[in-house]
Amino acid sequence: MPFLTRSSSSQYRSRAGALLISAALSAMVVSVGWSDAAASEPAVVHESPGRTVTLDYEKPCTVADSGHGWSYSFTYPPVEPGLEFLWAGAVADMEDVRISFANSADSTLPAGELEQWESWMIEGGMSLLPAPDCYAVAMCEYWWFTGGAHGLNNTFLYRYALVGGPGSQDWAEIDSRDLLADSAELVRMSEIVIDTLAARLGPDPDMEWIVMGAGPYWENYSMLYPVPDSEGALAGFTVRFTEYAVGPYCFGQQEVFVPLGLLRP
Repeated sequence: MPFLTRSSSSQYRSRAGALLISAALSAMVVSVGWSDAAASEPAVVHESPGRTVTLDYEKPCTVADSGHGWSYSFTYPPVEPGLEFLWAGAVADMEDVRISFANSADSTLPAGELEQWESWMIEGGMSLLPAPDCYAVAMCEYWWFTGGAHGLNNTFLYRYALVGGPGSQDWAEIDSRDLLADSAELVRMSEIVIDTLAARLGPDPDMEWIVMGAGPYWENYSMLYPVPDSEGALAGFTVRFTEYAVGPYCFGQQEVFVPLGLLRP
C-alpha cells in the first residue's frame, strides 16, 4: 500500500532585491559576468569562512574548484527576479555537495600521479523548468565520478506553489503528495508509468525491477513535477527515475510524462 504520511510545507517569501544566505567555499574560482545594476544589487550571495558565491540577474555563474586528483564545476543560470529563493536553495545544496566531495577526495585519493580513471569529478548545472501558472520548478543536475567503470547522475528537484490568493508572492515548497489528488491517483499514475516503462525497456523487460522502482509508493515518486501546456495550464506530470531505479545502468535515467487527460479521464 502507498505510504501516505504528509510532510509539512516550508513557507518562503520571494523578494526582488538582494537575498543573503550563509554557506561555505574554499580555494575555488567563481566566474561571474556583471552589469552595472547587478554590481550594485546582487541577486544571491552565499558566504562562509574564506569563500563567497555571488549570482546576478543577467549573467550565468560557474563555480569551479579543484584539488589533487579531483575537480568540481557547476553552472547557475541568471537569477529570475522574484524566484531568488530557488537559487539560494540550489547554491546551499550544491555547496554542501562540493564541500563533502572535496573533503572525501582529499582524504581518499592517494598522493602522487593518478591515472585518468582514478581522478574524481563533478560537473553539472541548474535549470529553471517550464512550469504551469502559479508553480515554480527547478533542478540541479550533476554527474559524479569517483573512479571505476562509470559515474552516476544526481538531481535536486525544487517545487514551489504560490499561496495566498491573487497577487500574492508567497511561495510554499510542495512535494508529490501536494501534486496528486490522493492515494488512488498515485495508484493510477503508477499503473500508467509501469506500462510505459515495460513497453520502452522491452522486449523482455525485468518487470520485478520496474514494479519495485515505479510501484505506488510515494518514495518512488519523489521526483514528480508538473508540466505546463502552451497556455500555462497544467498539462500533466513528469516523473524521473535515477539509474538503477527501474532497470540496469545501461538504461540510464528514465523520465515518463503522464498527460492529465490520461491520469484524470
